[in-house]
This record gives sequence, C-alpha cells and structure tokens, in this order.
Amino acid sequence: MYRFFSFLLAGMLFLPASAKVSNDPPDVDIIAPYYIVVDANDPTLVYYERDPDEQCIPASTMKIMTCILTLENVKDLEETVVVTRQAATMKETNSLMHVVAGETLTVRQLLYGLMLHSGNDAALLLAEHVAGSVEAFSELANAKAAEIGMTSSHFLNASGAFRGGQYSTARDMALLMSYALKNDMFRTLISTPRFTIEANDVRKKPMELVNSNRLISDDPTSECYSSICIGGKTGSTDRGGDCLVSVGELDGARVICVLIGADDTNHRDANKRMPKVFKNAKYLLEYTLNNDYVPVSPSSLGFDYSTDVTPTGGIDSFPVSASFDETAVRRLPKAKAEELGKDTAKIEVATELSDDLASAKAGDTVGTITCSYDGSELFTGNLVADADAMPTPAPTIEPVAATPEPEAETAANHDAGLNPGVYIFGGISAILAVTLIAQIVLYFKKRR
Repeated sequence: MYRFFSFLLAGMLFLPASAKVSNDPPDVDIIAPYYIVVDANDPTLVYYERDPDEQCIPASTMKIMTCILTLENVKDLEETVVVTRQAATMKETNSLMHVVAGETLTVRQLLYGLMLHSGNDAALLLAEHVAGSVEAFSELANAKAAEIGMTSSHFLNASGAFRGGQYSTARDMALLMSYALKNDMFRTLISTPRFTIEANDVRKKPMELVNSNRLISDDPTSECYSSICIGGKTGSTDRGGDCLVSVGELDGARVICVLIGADDTNHRDANKRMPKVFKNAKYLLEYTLNNDYVPVSPSSLGFDYSTDVTPTGGIDSFPVSASFDETAVRRLPKAKAEELGKDTAKIEVATELSDDLASAKAGDTVGTITCSYDGSELFTGNLVADADAMPTPAPTIEPVAATPEPEAETAANHDAGLNPGVYIFGGISAILAVTLIAQIVLYFKKRR
C-alpha cells in the first residue's frame, strides 16, 4: 500500500499544471502576466489575451468603478463637497490629488482629480458623498459588478488601494471599461490630458492636474504617446504591480486593452513611469485596429441608395440619391466586414428629409442618410435631389393673329364708304365756282 501511494504521489508531481491561456500578437514582448484586448462594443470579441481570468490586483484601475458609480448617482456635478481632515491627511504613500482640509470642491473637480491624478483622497470624498461611507459604497460597487457580469471581482474600497479580499481579472476590467464608455462624461474625463482647478478661499494656488495616462498626456513626440488612444486609467501597487486599462479608436472602431501586474519602472516623475506598459498598450491598440479590423466605405462595398420623395401636400414626387464624402469610413472586425461585403442588403438605412422639399432644385441637399449594420452606425451622408421638385414648364409662345389682306377697292365700295355731307359740300362748291366765273365774265363785258 505504501508503495502504491508513493507511485501515486510521484505521478502527481509530473501532472501538467493548469493550462495557461496565451495568444500574443507578433513582434512584441508583453510584460504583463495578465492581459486582454477586446472590442469595446462587444467585449466577448477577444483578439489577444494571456490568463485573462486569473484573479489579480488591478490597483487604481478600479477607480473606473468609482467614477461611473458617481456619474450615475449624482445628478448635478456642480454639487459641492467640503474636504474632510481624513481626506486631506492621507499618507504620501497614497496616490493623491492633494486636497486641502476645509476647502470646497465640486463633484466634477473631484472626478478630474480621481481619473487624471488618480487621487485616493478624491476617491474617499466621492465614496462618502455618494453612499455615506466607503463600506456602503463598496456594496454599490459589488452590485454594479454583478449587473455588468464581472463574475470574478470583489470591491472593498473606492480607491483600489491594496486590501486583502479585493480582486478582479483582466476580463472583468475590460467589461467594466466597456460599460463605462457608454457614459459621455466618463469619456470626457478619461480623454482630458490636463485640467486646472482654480484657487479658492482655502487653497491659494491653482491645482494643475496631469493625466497619469501617458498615452494621451505625453508630448506627441514621445514613444509612449498614441494618437488613437482616447483615454484610460492607470494603477500601481507593490503587490499588484503596474496596471493600465486603455482605449483606442480608429475610424469609429474601438478596442480596450487591459494590462495587469507588470513589473515596470515606477518613477516619481509621472512623465517617466511605466514606459514598457505604455508601449505595450500602444502596440496592442494600434496593431489590433490596423490588422484585425477592415475599413469599409460606401464605395468599397459598392453601396448606393436612391428613392423618390414627395413634398408635403404635393402630388408629384422627384428622385433623390445618397452622397457620401471621404469621411464616410468605418472599421469593422474582419469577419463582419467580409459578411457585409457579401450582402449589402443587410445595411439598415434611416433618412431625414428637410421641410422645404417643394422648392428643391436638382443638386440641392434635401436631407441626410444614416447607414447602420448589426446595431452599429456605419456612416452618414446627404440626400441630394436628382431633379427639380417642380419641373420648370417649357416657355410658351402666344399665337399671333394673322392680319387679313386688304380687299381691292372698287368705285362702289368707295362711294358706299363716303359720308353724304361730302356730296352737299361738293355741290355748293361747284355752284359758287360757276357763279364766280359768271361774275368775272360780266365784268369784262361792261368794260368794253
């Protein structure tokens, strides 16, 4: 029996460990032990990953949850918060916004301090403002995590500072970012490179906040800067390593890259910290969008659109057709692009016409067109009139009445047309003439 268990134990030593999941893109050394790259609109669409479901410590990237919960629970971001002594005296080992006890800040200002400067002091103040306490806020965070589908995450504070029993996974953090990106103000916050909080009656100097995400705050000449990054959140703890959740966008397509637990240079100078992590994220965002997505346009798809429209109250219709410019481009995952290219009838069309159609002339813009596919907008364009709404009538020529030829004049017609007075006058004139001649003759005879 002893020998049996000895052989069994020896055999177990040679059993393979749990399978590691790894799918790296070419030509890059990813330094994070846990990472994932997904489509932002559909995070189930995974491009690259390494052990994305292993529990890990995401550090301050968990502030994404604090931010979105605040945005969803505070209706007016101009609500004010008075800084407590507890928040103002946190140890310098924390990542701090550096609030001053007694000063009054708005929720909006604290959100910038949270997401740009990764302030644990801002996280504490927001948690207490939203839920009354960090413990109550953590309950909200765990309920939201369950709603989103973060099945392997647990929150115990609002800052992401290390605490036993607080954890997540790369996949869960991608789900969280995908959810948060639907909020307009969240996107504004994470895409802001710098923000200034003006001086107040307690703090005499302005507070300059620089985004810790070097992908957007570095000088464009930096190796860590990426023109396609639209934001993200950094994190770093001694036990959890260096972390980054970032988002890239190109031609309407968005991808999320989550890197957790990297062993990178952590520098006091924010412009020098985590260079390998940022370079990894830059590569993954740019490589994925340029190689796993395909740009499509109306011309590349062979798509055109035309229809007849009728002005309000009118009877006759006139033809219009879609016109797209060079900005009408959308990147799609390769499989979706191929599927759409085979059947453009799957494109969903929505049009909006102008109110004044009746006066439209050929070439006029008379509305807009929006094309969508699989629930996502592809591109927009204009509807242009192909003919006048009311055709201009051809010029008409009024017929000219023919002038009748004059009839040949006859004596009878001439006499019939004369007035009787003419005859009377003519007779009297003749009598006077004869009388005058007779008088002249008699005069000359008497002279003889």
